[in-house]
Amino acid sequence: MRVNAFIPPHPTLSHKGRGKTKTRTRKKVDSTTVSFDCPVSPWMVGVAAAIALAVVVVFTRRDAAHLARRWRTAILALVVAATLMLTGLTLSPTLVRTWPDPAKPRCALVVDASRSMLFADTYTGETADWLAKHLPPQDAAGSPRGLPRAANGQRPASGAANPLPENIAAPVSRDEVARALLSVGPDGWLASVRDRFDVEAWQFSANLSGMALDRRGDPGPETPEFAVDPEGYATALGDALDAVAAGGADQPRAVVLISDGAWNTGRDPTEVARRLGHLGVAVFVVGLGDPDPPRDAAILDLRGPKNALLGDEVILTARVATSGMGSVRLPVELVCDGHVLETKSIVTLPSGQPVNVHFTFVPESPGRRRFEVRIPKQQAEQSTDNNAASLTVEIVERKIGVLLADDEPRWEFRFLRNVLERDPAVLVSLFLARPGVGPITGGEYLAKLPTQKKDLAAYDLVILGDLALDKLPDAFLPEVADMVRQRGAGLILTAGKHEHYRRLAGTPLAAILPVTLDDAVGLGGNVAEPFSPELTQDGTAHLVTRLADGAQENEAAWSHLPPIRWSAGVGGLARGATALLVHPYRIAGTSKMPLAAVHRVGAGKVMFVGIEETWRWRRGVGDPWHYRFWAQAVRWMVKKQFAEGDPRGRLSVDRSECDVGETVQVEAYCLGPDGFPLQGASVWLKVTDGRGGSQRLAMQPPSTDRWGIYRTSFTPTAPATYQMQPIVSTYGDEPLASSATLQVTRVDLEKGLLAQNASALTAIATTSGGRRLGVHEVGQLPALLTAKTESRPLTAEYAPCRHWAYYTVLAVLLGSAWLIRKRSGLA
Repeated sequence: MRVNAFIPPHPTLSHKGRGKTKTRTRKKVDSTTVSFDCPVSPWMVGVAAAIALAVVVVFTRRDAAHLARRWRTAILALVVAATLMLTGLTLSPTLVRTWPDPAKPRCALVVDASRSMLFADTYTGETADWLAKHLPPQDAAGSPRGLPRAANGQRPASGAANPLPENIAAPVSRDEVARALLSVGPDGWLASVRDRFDVEAWQFSANLSGMALDRRGDPGPETPEFAVDPEGYATALGDALDAVAAGGADQPRAVVLISDGAWNTGRDPTEVARRLGHLGVAVFVVGLGDPDPPRDAAILDLRGPKNALLGDEVILTARVATSGMGSVRLPVELVCDGHVLETKSIVTLPSGQPVNVHFTFVPESPGRRRFEVRIPKQQAEQSTDNNAASLTVEIVERKIGVLLADDEPRWEFRFLRNVLERDPAVLVSLFLARPGVGPITGGEYLAKLPTQKKDLAAYDLVILGDLALDKLPDAFLPEVADMVRQRGAGLILTAGKHEHYRRLAGTPLAAILPVTLDDAVGLGGNVAEPFSPELTQDGTAHLVTRLADGAQENEAAWSHLPPIRWSAGVGGLARGATALLVHPYRIAGTSKMPLAAVHRVGAGKVMFVGIEETWRWRRGVGDPWHYRFWAQAVRWMVKKQFAEGDPRGRLSVDRSECDVGETVQVEAYCLGPDGFPLQGASVWLKVTDGRGGSQRLAMQPPSTDRWGIYRTSFTPTAPATYQMQPIVSTYGDEPLASSATLQVTRVDLEKGLLAQNASALTAIATTSGGRRLGVHEVGQLPALLTAKTESRPLTAEYAPCRHWAYYTVLAVLLGSAWLIRKRSGLA
């Protein structure tokens, strides 16, 4: 039990059962307390000690009655002193001194320096009055501000005294307001805060850096004065708060945040503020910008593929939002090369939440196409800087090499062949075994299936139909499995009523399928009741099974497809595979039978289609669903396309456009003089920017399962158009004719909605225990900070009964008493 008492003026003891307890006394500025740590109440220890002392005195006087007076007195004194010290050990008193910390508490001042601070707002009321008093007469460019208004709203006559203005006539940029807030004067709020706190100043955009508050003294190159970061294209508000408060024992007691709250990257500042509140660090927010949103329409971003094949359907998605406009109807235009391709009308949400707008476009010529989605300037809209977003798509002319092989010309084969032959992005080769008759030859038909790596290198995708196992060459299946794993090719297995796919169990192909063939129960040639495949949750958003842009529209399209009668039986999904379509009532294992499943194997992809009647989807509507399903399947299966050029070394870049700082993966598919994939050469990537600079990057040689493919990565550090070319040691030190282009831009995340994010700033203040203030209320900060950050006391404890000297004295006392008793014949 711990009991505390003030010493002086009036010690007070208290007891609350077992455990450690402290007295509740008035708060002292500088005080000393005594605490007792003993298993029972101190008064009980005192009573027991008094009784024990009386017994010890009585027995000691009786035993030493025959001794001389001085020896009797000495023994008695030693025994009494030892008893008192043993009582002290039982009570275990501790002296605790508490006094105020003479050092100033720390306060962090964090100022937003992102590019959104360059936006100008028009202020009215008390904020305008405060700015009129504290802003300099010239703006940042040195131009005089608009003539201020007098208190009655009239402009002063020429030559008349200019009274304090009531409103700012012209818009004021947020960085100018920040500078006015940071101006240090003898009577300013910041000077008062610095008198009471140890202030550390920071500014941030995407990163946090130190900041000097004024020019008094040399701040040094590491702490410049406040200035908007010209590279501040993003605002990591949550990261800045987290970094400022990550000081452990030295973390600030409070944070003053000056910002417009327009965070667009990094951690959620509300979550960071909640954690700071738990640590006792309050965040006081001074909001910049107009809290009442101006009328503003914005394209928040534009998403789409970085590259596409000629003839592909390019899908672009833009996110549109408004502020200060409520729910309005807006025209959204898709523009390419200065021509408006399509205009869509949308209705925005009054809450300001973004609305997705989808555009589709089929390119008719190869090359780089720059698409722009824009909104015309709306009535009373202050700025159109965020009314457009653009995206560059590389249109590649190279065709996808597809090998379609089947046993006989069944309906599924015929209609799939028509799809591939009509697709402008596909170059198809056919193999038809025709049991008992022999393969068809001539034209696009092959007399036999290729079994050499050199021959299979011409194909990006193999579609294997209901082909009998004895019609497949021995080397065909291992080579197809290798080209999928190693080169990144694709394989689609389409089942049929002959169920030849079940005989693939135990072959190299079975190991890469997205379904298991063990314990598979088929229907043979029998047909069941007509059914419609069921779209899975994964299939709702997958490119292969996306028959319409929206999720609900896609599900509706699948529900209206004509039913089919036959499906393949499999053991279930392979590990890591994804089911896109399942049977509505047939079960495989513990889940519904997969009818269409995909997964990635090594560098490539494999798809299983367990129905052979997709051609029925043409009934009544023609091509739309059947053609789209197979065209999208072919494009998803092809992981990458190597650019046209010198076949000795062709490049593949995972994107044609990226942002500064993003890492781009580059691969080179190299062939030797014999036409086989190259293995033992050294390959470099020459990168040339638009300013004439160039660099060489060494490419990693292919591993044992990546034949002919060399890889490297490139991270651009500046916006430019970069040209890439391979250099292969086998063919000399000069770049080959193949090339790839990378367009690098810098995304300006600050071009979102331009109003002050008042809700975010309020959440930061309230969750941390602080308060959100307007610019004109900044004078309240010194009092608010002082009230929130009481001086933390310093304490020091001293336990005399636990010191080694105490035990030494006790041992000496007991030893001396025993020695005297021994010599006197009492022991």
